[in-house]
Amino acid sequence: MKRLDESDADDDRTPNGSGRGGGKLAEKIAAIQGKRDRQKALLTEMERTGAEQISLTDPDARAMARMTKVGVGYNIQLAVDVKHKLIAEQAVSNQVLDMGLLAQTATAAMEALGVERIEAVADRGYFKIEDIEACQTAGVTAYVPKPIRGPAVRDGFFSKEVFRYELDRNVFVCPAGAVLSPRHFGKSRDNVKVDYTNRDACKACGLKPRCTRTFRRVSRLENEAVLDRMAARLALRPDMLAQWRNSVEHPFGTIKQWMGQGAFLMRQLENVRGEFSLTALAYNIRRATTLVGVPGLVAAARA
Repeated sequence: MKRLDESDADDDRTPNGSGRGGGKLAEKIAAIQGKRDRQKALLTEMERTGAEQISLTDPDARAMARMTKVGVGYNIQLAVDVKHKLIAEQAVSNQVLDMGLLAQTATAAMEALGVERIEAVADRGYFKIEDIEACQTAGVTAYVPKPIRGPAVRDGFFSKEVFRYELDRNVFVCPAGAVLSPRHFGKSRDNVKVDYTNRDACKACGLKPRCTRTFRRVSRLENEAVLDRMAARLALRPDMLAQWRNSVEHPFGTIKQWMGQGAFLMRQLENVRGEFSLTALAYNIRRATTLVGVPGLVAAARA
């Protein structure tokens, strides 16, 4: 009780009740206000530049989604020779997604190898119709599996893949056998999108609970034939994806395990590009030594 009385007396003697505790509170409020001002300044900068992210550690780094984790860093693109597992082309960017990077990586690999045509295999993250078209124009035969996505799949309904497209009639045939005809035209990015529907068939369809809540709409891009051709190629050569995994993962695994490079040492995009360029060169020298030995590598360098 004596200590409580003394504490009360100290509070009474403190002007405006602001003692040491009040000073600390003021400091905390000032710190929070300063943090808030800094965040406002960052938001203003993002609005001015149109950027979607700002990294306080490295101004060029971005948050990259990898499976269920997100790490701040850079996007590494490799074009790997299937036969020898050598890196034919490498590139570093801070683009968050892989979509749109297939054509430029594959064409750069063609130039490095001095060939006019090339086959390029990539995972679902590269699936973008504009990129597949660009590959076709440049002489790159692309093999990219189509991701199963969209609102219908998200809601547990039939995916678009179970609807059969008939090119000669320009219609879709649904799982119940009804014909969906083109009804609406719109845009998807810079592509013309056509919606196929059959409202009357949906009203009395026994599969409706598995397909839609109202009526089913199936979309197709006007230039989607390029995707149909790629799907047909993949169906004829399903082993291509297994070859891709065995090839492209070899350099990444070797670089991380042998060189212990799980993260970049440099900061800022141009510096990181220089660092990884040296990393890729070191990997290729190591790989070439394994393939032909040191005498063979020296002889090739002198030739």
